[in-house]
Amino acid sequence: MIYHHEKSYRGDVPPPVTRALDRLHRPVLVDRIVYATITMMSVLIIYDGWQNLRLIDVVGVIVGPVLAMFLAHVFSAIMAQHVEVGRILTRKEWGGIIQIQAPFLLLALPPLAVVSVLYAFGVSLTGGIRITLWLGTASLGYWGFVAGRRAGFVGWRMAMVVVAGLLIGVVILLIQVFLQPGKAFSGGVAMG
Repeated sequence: MIYHHEKSYRGDVPPPVTRALDRLHRPVLVDRIVYATITMMSVLIIYDGWQNLRLIDVVGVIVGPVLAMFLAHVFSAIMAQHVEVGRILTRKEWGGIIQIQAPFLLLALPPLAVVSVLYAFGVSLTGGIRITLWLGTASLGYWGFVAGRRAGFVGWRMAMVVVAGLLIGVVILLIQVFLQPGKAFSGGVAMG
């Protein structure tokens, strides 16, 4: 088997980077990545007071929701497994479920990296969050592309799934306009 027009150094096993990227594009992970991106963007939009935070506080605001989603997935998977097997789970079964869900925690890394790097280059935390939100929107378009490619879409169908991902991101960004905390709107103009 040849991956990316290169022969593997171990026969049929893809090179490590290719294996990691192939795992990232599995349907369940795409589902989780899109879900986490939308949730993270929503949290970043709703949170008010970025200008008053330090970088470590921003880390907490970003990691907190991802940790909560991870715990929710672990809990729901454990409950479903209890129902399926009809008994108390073994320690090994618990560990297996946690291990399957653990990669979900990595979804905090891209927004943390973006905000941290921008902050290191002198961009304000508020500016870093705005850029992170736009990158989140772009990533939803990318995942639409991945889904379309995997489904064999070409032409206008491919364009539609990419545009659908981008539109979801834009809708989330528009929510920020309408739900700006602490601001009232009168006749379409922000007051206060």
